[in-house]
Amino acid sequence: MPSVSSRPPITFTLDLEDYAPAGTTARANGIVPRVLELLSEHAVTGTFFVVGELAEAEPALVRSIAAAGHEIALHGYRHVPLPQLDAPTFRAETARARSVLEDLAGAPVTGFRAPTFSLVPESRWAVDELTELGFAYSSSLLPARSPLYGWPGQPRHPFRWPGGLVELPCPVATIGPQLANPYLGGVYFRVLPWTAVRVGLARSRADEVLWLYCHPYDFDPDEPFVPRGDVGRLGNRLLWLNRSRMARRVARVLAGRAGRPLRERAAVVPAE
Repeated sequence: MPSVSSRPPITFTLDLEDYAPAGTTARANGIVPRVLELLSEHAVTGTFFVVGELAEAEPALVRSIAAAGHEIALHGYRHVPLPQLDAPTFRAETARARSVLEDLAGAPVTGFRAPTFSLVPESRWAVDELTELGFAYSSSLLPARSPLYGWPGQPRHPFRWPGGLVELPCPVATIGPQLANPYLGGVYFRVLPWTAVRVGLARSRADEVLWLYCHPYDFDPDEPFVPRGDVGRLGNRLLWLNRSRMARRVARVLAGRAGRPLRERAAVVPAE
């Protein structure tokens, strides 16, 4: 087994969106402080990708995250997949949301993550928009097939798009020559056996940048079960499964190997 010091670092990231089914109350404002406490207990500093609409509604929450030393990055003005937008709308909304976040964080916002990893061939235009807006990096690409959005065939390692924007792809584990799957985030991280997570880490390549992604609801076992209409019966089951163990798993996977915020890891990706 590799020594602790030789294991590649894993950066904690959280997608700060606040999905609330009809008739329910948004809960991120109560969950995020618990996540911040967990990270503080383990001396972890990460990256929070914040939806612009949520930042406008909950400015104190964003300020508290920045005050705790975490990077504030953008998760879209609205939590809408890129293929459902057009370039002019995306550009205007992204500029607006970044301005809001920079005012709240008191620091430049240089990172972007597309909702649902929806950077795919038909939304490739977003790379050019982000580059022209001055973003330094994106972590919007899932280099595998997915029931939602994925772009199989793209690199698993960090790379630069033409124009210089750094892409930090979602970590995936390969199973055979054709199948690759996320294992370090969200539903996958809660539902997969721990052995599968360990195997994924063991198969990670030295040139990958590993990061964990979570959402407020992943840490919320007390949220009343209200089925979503857009994910089906199995999807709803998975969305609520094993939330009570998320905090323990996050602490376990980051123990002795917590990486720096993504802006710092993107900054050392060499020019091509």
